[in-house]
Amino acid sequence: MSYLYVINQPPMIRSNVNPLSLPRLFFAGRAVLTFFNPATEKHITVHVKQARDKKDRKVRLPIFFVSISLLGDKEQGMVFAGTVFQDTMTFKPAKNLVPNSQLAQVFNFVLTAVAHPQILRTKGISLLHEGRCCRCGLPLTNPQSIERGLGDDCFAYTATPAGTIPTELNRLESQPA
Repeated sequence: MSYLYVINQPPMIRSNVNPLSLPRLFFAGRAVLTFFNPATEKHITVHVKQARDKKDRKVRLPIFFVSISLLGDKEQGMVFAGTVFQDTMTFKPAKNLVPNSQLAQVFNFVLTAVAHPQILRTKGISLLHEGRCCRCGLPLTNPQSIERGLGDDCFAYTATPAGTIPTELNRLESQPA
């Protein structure tokens, strides 16, 4: 005899956050962000994870791994798109990323939006998060924290000094091995 257990899970909290806070959320450390275009009713989800030092896992490095899910493709799910280096504001696309593919175009759009977040407002694109802190990944319960996408403690840690918000991301040229 087999039993089917259905667990009733609450719906995911999706909060619309200020698009101008994209650079802070993107470089927070564990962001899961969704870009939604109400005009076309299409959305993409972006996972950004910060690298940590191999010897001391508490040390966060200025390197971010970006994976993108083109929802609706029903084939690939989350695909690694590339690496972003915060200290030099450069990025390196994944080795298997075809330059003119849809994934490459989305990756370039996301990087442009990080460098110039006002583009989201001009194009009418909503920025959503999954109801978890974009730095530590814990569920958000405070209404102010839900609104900004970061918990109170993590918000203090992600204060951006002048000059750390990118004005332009540069592409790293892959060097032959």
